[in-house]
Amino acid sequence: MTESLLVVFLICGLANFFFSVMILRTLKAGGIRFGFYEMRWQVHKHLKTYKQVSTARTGRVGLPFYGYWGSLGGLVLSGALIFLSLAR
Repeated sequence: MTESLLVVFLICGLANFFFSVMILRTLKAGGIRFGFYEMRWQVHKHLKTYKQVSTARTGRVGLPFYGYWGSLGGLVLSGALIFLSLAR
């Protein structure tokens, strides 16, 4: 059980990284300046700006916004379940 949760955790982590890069690329194309040094902080800092930029471009919020939050939720949930399964 713990091994499968670890696989889910790693997949969610990779998906979160992928969506973070997509969000930052869209922001860069929109003219927003940022550094790649602390990528996680930059995504959280500019998430509201990404929502505005993607809405202005396509008329609705982009898929990476929801993918980012969904994969982040998957990371938290699977991490908590891993700790609970190891505590037994």
